[in-house]
Amino acid sequence: MTTFSFTLYDLSGNLTDNEFRDAGNQCAYLIRPRPMPKLSFNFPLLTGPIEIIRQLDWGIAALEHEPWNVSLKFGSDNTLGTVQFGERAPIPMMDMLKRKAEDENNERYFTSLDGQEYYWKPASRRLECFDRHAGLLAVYEYLMEDISYAKLDVKPLGVSTFHRLHRRPIRLAY
Repeated sequence: MTTFSFTLYDLSGNLTDNEFRDAGNQCAYLIRPRPMPKLSFNFPLLTGPIEIIRQLDWGIAALEHEPWNVSLKFGSDNTLGTVQFGERAPIPMMDMLKRKAEDENNERYFTSLDGQEYYWKPASRRLECFDRHAGLLAVYEYLMEDISYAKLDVKPLGVSTFHRLHRRPIRLAY
């Protein structure tokens, strides 16, 4: 059982251009559009997929063979498209994000890479992530009057699950 937790700060809340930093202000994840090549000097740079890139030097280390980036490709009119973890085959987002028919709480279910199901539940000014046993794993909270847009708290029991979502074991880097 993991006995520590961590907090990441969402600097802007922007899905297409953002940073998540830890309490020591070290960048943990970057969210950036993946530039598409110009077709010629007359055409503008085409917007492409959104990449979520884990920073290699962030304090919680991961194994070298695991994906360090995730690519989100949206369909026309910002509909759900595909998600790709590292060099793995793209997966339709609709296969990963589900809403149960009997659910009246606006919970959003998703399947991690290891096949486990989790869900995000909206609450006042926050989203809470739970495992299938209703164990609280993480809280994404919108901040008021703060330099950060929001913060993501990963709970002690959720740390191993958080990295299992990304299929990365945890090692502390000293």
